[in-house]
Amino acid sequence: MVIRLLIVGMLLGGVIARLVMLNHTRQFTPPTAGLDRADLKRAVSRGDIDSQPYCFADDVAILLTVGRDGQPGQADYDDNLDGIVDDRRETGAVGSDDECLGPADSGYQAALDLPGTLAISKGGFVPCDVEANPPRALTAKWGWFVVGKEVAE
Repeated sequence: MVIRLLIVGMLLGGVIARLVMLNHTRQFTPPTAGLDRADLKRAVSRGDIDSQPYCFADDVAILLTVGRDGQPGQADYDDNLDGIVDDRRETGAVGSDDECLGPADSGYQAALDLPGTLAISKGGFVPCDVEANPPRALTAKWGWFVVGKEVAE
């Protein structure tokens, strides 16, 4: 009987904790929640919002860098357990300071010249002309916005 009460109490506590968490997170809406997409598109196209237009380019590299410590994976640790510490195959290991960078990310240009940087994919958003009807814009205040003709479904 005591065990059953303990289990029921734990289950009830878990349900209550989950409900409190859900109620708490509902109160924090994203800063863009009140913005109308059409209004934002007009504001970006008129230049009312400081933004940089971005278009997709399928020929740019997506990079995986060795991070600030200059070592693949976690420095001085055999991330892939192959008996060799800090070999190239450990680049991007979980828990490391290694970074995946696209052309829109800070540090991308510098990473192109770093030894140990790997090109892991092709295709990303690059700065383009406003006249090109860019599908995305990067704003200083709110980050990325989809502003072109394409609408995500």
